[in-house]
Amino acid sequence: SREIRLMEGRIQEITTDPGAEKNYKVDIRGGYIVIETNQGMNFMWDQKTTVIVHVAPSFQVAICLGLFCSSFLNDFTTRGQSVEMSIQEFGNSWKITSTCSNINFTDLCADQPFKSVLGQKHCSIIKSNIFEACHSKVNPIPYYESCISDFCGCDSVGDCECFCTSVAAYSRSCSRVGVCIDWRTPAICPVFCDYYNPPGKHEWFYKPCGAPCLKTCRNPRGKCGNLLYSLEGCYPECSPDKPYFDEESRECVSLPSCTSCDPEEKLCTEDSKDCLCCYNGKTYALNETVYTQEDGTECGEAVCGPSGVIIKTFIPCRTPSTPAQERHMQPVTSAPPSSMVTTPCFCKDNGQLIQMGQNISLPVNISGHCAYSVCNASCQIELIWTECTIGHTEAIKVCDPGSEACPPTYAPSATSQVPASTKTPVSDCLGLIPPRKFNETWNFGNCQIATCLGEGNNIKLSGMTCPPQQLKPCVNGFPFTKQYDETGCCEVFQCQCICSGWGNEHYVTFDGTYYHFKENCTYVLVQSIHPDSHNFWIHIDNYYCGAIDGAICSMSLLIFHFNSVVILTQAMEHGKETNLILFNDKKVVPDISKNGITITSSGLYVIVEIPELEVYVSYSRLAFYIKLPFGKFHNDTMGLCGTCTNQKSDDAMKRNGEVTESFKEMALDWKVPGPTNAYCNPGVSEPAEIKYQQHCEPSNLCKIIWNLTECHSVVPPQPYYEACVASGCSEEHPSTECQSMQTYAALCGLHGVCVDWRRQAHGQCEANCGQDQVYKPCGEAKRNTCFSRKVIMDTLPSQNNTPVFVEGCYCPDGKILLNEHDGICVSVCGCTAKDGSVKQPRETWEDDCQDCVCDEATLNISCFTRPCAKSPPINCTKEGFVRKIKTRLDDPCCTETVCECDIKTCVVNKTACDLGFQPVVAISEDGCCPIFSCIPKGVCVSEGVEFKPGARVPKSSCEDCVCTDEQDIVTQTNRIHCAPVKCQTTCQQGFRYVEEEGQCCSQCQQVACVANFPFGNVTIEVGKSYKAPYDNCTQYTCTESAGQFSLISTVKVCLPFEESNCVPGTIDVTSDGCCKTCIDLPHKCKRNMKEQYIVHNNCKSAAPVPVPFCEGTCSTYSVYSFEASEMEHKCICCHEKRSHEVKVELVCSEDKTIQFTYVHVDECGCVETKCPKRRT
Repeated sequence: SREIRLMEGRIQEITTDPGAEKNYKVDIRGGYIVIETNQGMNFMWDQKTTVIVHVAPSFQVAICLGLFCSSFLNDFTTRGQSVEMSIQEFGNSWKITSTCSNINFTDLCADQPFKSVLGQKHCSIIKSNIFEACHSKVNPIPYYESCISDFCGCDSVGDCECFCTSVAAYSRSCSRVGVCIDWRTPAICPVFCDYYNPPGKHEWFYKPCGAPCLKTCRNPRGKCGNLLYSLEGCYPECSPDKPYFDEESRECVSLPSCTSCDPEEKLCTEDSKDCLCCYNGKTYALNETVYTQEDGTECGEAVCGPSGVIIKTFIPCRTPSTPAQERHMQPVTSAPPSSMVTTPCFCKDNGQLIQMGQNISLPVNISGHCAYSVCNASCQIELIWTECTIGHTEAIKVCDPGSEACPPTYAPSATSQVPASTKTPVSDCLGLIPPRKFNETWNFGNCQIATCLGEGNNIKLSGMTCPPQQLKPCVNGFPFTKQYDETGCCEVFQCQCICSGWGNEHYVTFDGTYYHFKENCTYVLVQSIHPDSHNFWIHIDNYYCGAIDGAICSMSLLIFHFNSVVILTQAMEHGKETNLILFNDKKVVPDISKNGITITSSGLYVIVEIPELEVYVSYSRLAFYIKLPFGKFHNDTMGLCGTCTNQKSDDAMKRNGEVTESFKEMALDWKVPGPTNAYCNPGVSEPAEIKYQQHCEPSNLCKIIWNLTECHSVVPPQPYYEACVASGCSEEHPSTECQSMQTYAALCGLHGVCVDWRRQAHGQCEANCGQDQVYKPCGEAKRNTCFSRKVIMDTLPSQNNTPVFVEGCYCPDGKILLNEHDGICVSVCGCTAKDGSVKQPRETWEDDCQDCVCDEATLNISCFTRPCAKSPPINCTKEGFVRKIKTRLDDPCCTETVCECDIKTCVVNKTACDLGFQPVVAISEDGCCPIFSCIPKGVCVSEGVEFKPGARVPKSSCEDCVCTDEQDIVTQTNRIHCAPVKCQTTCQQGFRYVEEEGQCCSQCQQVACVANFPFGNVTIEVGKSYKAPYDNCTQYTCTESAGQFSLISTVKVCLPFEESNCVPGTIDVTSDGCCKTCIDLPHKCKRNMKEQYIVHNNCKSAAPVPVPFCEGTCSTYSVYSFEASEMEHKCICCHEKRSHEVKVELVCSEDKTIQFTYVHVDECGCVETKCPKRRT
């Protein structure tokens, strides 16, 4: 076994059997590593994040990446064979190691809105006009959405890598439908193929949609075969002197220099003189040892021989007890048996496998002619007769019985006798291959028996004697058929196993027992007793309703062979009931041969054959018959058709092997259970009895059977006559008499007897044929069509050379059926061209620069490329010009070789430009190759940086520099103009310019605080205070700490001031001008409080109430006023200054309260009382 690991861009192959043949090929196509297996499963890996699996149809329902069965509904089938709706559950079920953690699906862009927007921007190329040609064939939306998701979630290899892979996936799908998109650019996901070019060579080029098939060491003929599809990437273009690409060395080489190979391809030069041998993908030259091998006591060596054939020889291995000189040699043929050529088959002789092309026996001299047998190219044992010639090998002498030993003669040099080291007994024929014992007999071929006489390999040939046969009459009434035994020499007469049924109720078993049974269900018709013997069985469904448009419920046959199922049923087409054929649930039309099953039609009948088993099944509406070979199915059938044992006693055999007397009981036992058979009657143990009319006379239609006397000797008429009479007398189905007649006539035609029974029925059983067709009672078993394959029906007529006649609908004389589906008869068959037009046989026309002709024999179109005049040889000597093949202007179908500029072949000397200069490209005088030079950009360069004109250029701190438009003649860059820096010495308020040593310009440093007032800014030095003119209560102080200046404000709060309490004329301000002050008047007026009950009108408060009052003395004085010239009196009383009303509840009695309002004093003070002026 082998294991292939693809990782990190490399291939690792692990094998447990180094000598085993590889059953796969590894190749690199473009940017992909491709693994093609012999089983039809192929893998492609882009060496990054994309893996593609391509499987053949034989893998249907056999892989884990979704069930490959033409239905997407079960794609997510888990390892446990359940269908999941969740993608992650499906994926997790196929883990190799259970310890790996499960994956969980998350929206990768949900938490990364920035990356989501960026991904939408980049991935929009899929929906852009770049891929517009593909949008109508491949839906871009799923690829666009996957691209965005990958862009958000791909961190391990970079966003760009995942973006490129997603776009490449859509481009690859477009390529598969024939749309090639060249979407990569130097800026978008570039591919650099120049990396693969050897020094000085230009062989590798990028191909967006792959390249035509190359001639490679593994594919020397350059045949494309069944390529998966074109893959983008880098491909080589090899020169004529080295036309083969070596997959191993990745170089273009000549054929003898190949290091890789394919065992199925010969690596020989055109004259076939020099050939390489191929083994396990490696090449070996002539006489080179391929490998050595030891098998027990024999040692083998494989050597590369002529014509690329590996020759393998065996000699006894050297052991301590066997000296080297005692070599045991055996006779070998001139084409030695040690030559090992891989062949698809072998001959089998007396239990031994003989390789194709090897002699099976030594030459035998018979009357001057030599005969020997050989395994021919068809892997059949063939007897060869030729004239004897003198050679070096002792021949075998054939002597008459009883004569003395014949002296040796000489035969053709077919073998070479090598002396053996030990003496062999003379009584055996040791010179034969294989050696024979004395008196041993064997089949010599050509119906002769050989006997070993010994004494020099003498043999005796005698004719084969066939044993006598004891023939037992065939109980079903059919005649014997003649066969030949395994030797092909002796005739063997066998009975025929033929089962038939019609009318949904009539059955005749293989052994000729007639019975009737009717019930709508599915039953086993034919099944092998030993399940592994043939892998074949047939069911009958009396009411099958096919799940396909047009199908109707009717009697149907279901034929099973290995993995194939053929259903024969009925359908309505164009208002007429016709035969419907389903092959593995798909509608097919005859002729078809698939999976070992051949299906043909005569119009009325559908014929299904399995040549391997010699099975023949005929079906038509309500009738069928089945023919099995007695030699293969003797005593190996059961079901409704019986046992095929040539005895009727066991025909009614049930599933358990029990034989019952009731065929109804037997038939019901073979019911096939199934949920789809809803029309079955599960509770019915016996079908309803068929009612017949009493004293019913047989109709004239049924009596026709007795008129068909020419068939009575090959098909017994009695069962079919009885069934016809029973059908005519049935009260329910009186019209099925024609089916009995039709079944009997069909069996007659099967045995080569033509009966025209419908003509004798006088219109009662007309065959309905299409308007273009006519009824023929004895037509060919297969209707030829213009497009049919020549299917050979070798199961029946080839055995006895007896023709098979089948009634049906055929084209009239001079016409042929166009195809089985349309049923149209045409006079001449034609070929269908690409544009759908029909071309007559031998008609020629031009198509796509090819001359085409309709082949009269095969009706196939053969096209050949139109010949073109050879153009003279041309040499392209100018730099950059290469030979290119172009379409000729005067003849678009032909090409010519011209010299054309290919810039990829130019020798380009790209020189890096200095700063301040830019590269320019000019075309050479020949007009092809570019010439690179550097010109000034018109910028300044300083300290490795470019500056545009007008930009400031950093220089020393004492200069201001600017890039100018003026160019320096020497450097060819722009000049830089510098001027001394002008220092700014003016500082803002609170700052002072302080010069620093070593600096071109110093800085302003803070030395004081600045306070902002409505009237302007005030500078306050450190430690000084300031008050605003309008605010003597606020003081501002400047402080400094660690170079940080702070302005602190202090606000003085004044005590409450009441001018009425001041002695008049004594009001003044404090020394800082902030607060008022005066000499207080000597009074003591204050607010006091007492608590008392309030009584009013015999009502009293419930509790004492606080009652404030004013109490104290105030100044009262009289003073002479000089202004008024009189005495001025001032009376000041202790009086309330502020009060409010308060309500209180008074209780008058137990059930009565009142609200009482009184004055509540809040503040007391001395209040001046105006005294009236005294009258004088």
